[in-house]
Amino acid sequence: MKKLYILFILLAQISYGQISIGQTSTFDIDGDFEGWGNLNSFFTPVSVANGFLTAGGTESILPGTLPPNRLIIDNITNWGGDYTTVGIGGISFKARNLSGVDMELVVLLFDDQLDENITMAESTSISIPASATSFVTYTIPLLASGLNVEGPMSLNDLLSDVFGMSITRVDDNGDGTESLEFDDIEALSVAGLSIEDYSVNASLSLIVNAGFVKVINNNTDIKTISIFDITGKLLTETPGNKVDVATFSSGFYVAHIQDDNGRVTSIKFIL
Repeated sequence: MKKLYILFILLAQISYGQISIGQTSTFDIDGDFEGWGNLNSFFTPVSVANGFLTAGGTESILPGTLPPNRLIIDNITNWGGDYTTVGIGGISFKARNLSGVDMELVVLLFDDQLDENITMAESTSISIPASATSFVTYTIPLLASGLNVEGPMSLNDLLSDVFGMSITRVDDNGDGTESLEFDDIEALSVAGLSIEDYSVNASLSLIVNAGFVKVINNNTDIKTISIFDITGKLLTETPGNKVDVATFSSGFYVAHIQDDNGRVTSIKFIL
């Protein structure tokens, strides 16, 4: 079902802009979708009024064959681009639940291919409980260590050339009457994630000493270390397990560590 929906997006859309840290969809103007849910089709009716976007599921387009369509909104207008170079760490948004049922949401990142050639990366899920009838801020990390990729492209290649993003419900489809309201969808830097948003690798440790950052992994060798500043700007990418940071100013940084198995872990540190 996810691939079917993304296929409709690609047939209907032809261009996208470059994502940037801190960009925010505020929905301040009635009727201005700011690119979200821009299909406005039978998949997910959307409306923008009173400073937020309302999105819902629908009844099945093929009763008896497909379940009611899951709630999903997409954006390729200004949420595509090179996530790696920009230093995108995740998104945050405010949401409230109008359905009376719990919902599980994920973010999908996808490329511009069709049919079985499309590649999608799925984030970990978050729960929007039925009790969340007032706006609550949620964060979904988009770190490589927490994404599951499906399709012919590698995850690294997809993250360097994302066509668009979807926010979608992944649990039971319900009866097509579910509804969520969204506000202030924001692109976060890698450094902007809280410690709780980071993947924890118990076998990996980071040592800062004498102008160097050194990573020790008990399970496998380190392939590369990328260092980002607090704004999400990529400062250096170095092969091996040691990086010279002697010229860096004092402050907070993020090490993006990839091992030989392709696993990526992000760790905050201070100089």
